[in-house]
Amino acid sequence: MSRERERRGWLATVLAALGATALVFALVPPTWPNPLPQGPVQQAQALPRLRAAAAAVDAACSRGDLAAFASATTASHRSELLRRLQAFDRRLDAATLRALSADASLLPWLERPLLAGEVRGDRIALVFARPDGFGAQLLTFAWDGRRLCFDGGRQLVGVQTASAAAAEVAASFASSR
Repeated sequence: MSRERERRGWLATVLAALGATALVFALVPPTWPNPLPQGPVQQAQALPRLRAAAAAVDAACSRGDLAAFASATTASHRSELLRRLQAFDRRLDAATLRALSADASLLPWLERPLLAGEVRGDRIALVFARPDGFGAQLLTFAWDGRRLCFDGGRQLVGVQTASAAAAEVAASFASSR
C-alpha cells in the first residue's frame, strides 16, 4: 500500500509541475523583446518587417476584415480611429475599412525616402517624406510580443529635413508615455 501512495504522490507532483509550467508559458509572451535593434532604424533590418506589418493592415482593410484589422493594429490605434470616425457619424465596419484601403494605404509610405526613424522598447517611429511636398508622414508601430502592429500615423506639415523629422520621432516617444 505504501508503494501505491508513493506512486500517487509522484504522479500528483509531476502533474502539478506540468500544470505550473503550462501556466508560466501561457502568461509569458512568446518573443520578447522587440526583434528590431534598439536605436536609429536600420533600414535593411527594419523595413522588410515593417512592410509585412503594413501589408497586413492594408490587406485587412481591402477585405473589410475587422478581425484581421484588430490583429494587425494596436488597441490605442483602433480607439483613436473610432474617436475620429464618431466625429463623422461613422462606424468601424467592413465598408469603412474598405474606404480606408482606398484612401490611406500604408505600404506606399514605406517606399518613400526615410527622413528619420527610431526603435525604443516595443515602439517604432518613422518619418517619411511626402510625395506632394507638404511635409512628412509619421508612422508608428508597436511590438506586441508576437508581431509588429500598426499604432497610428499623422501628417507633419512643416517637416522637411532629417533633423526636424528626428525631433518629431523623439516627440512621438514622449507623447506615447
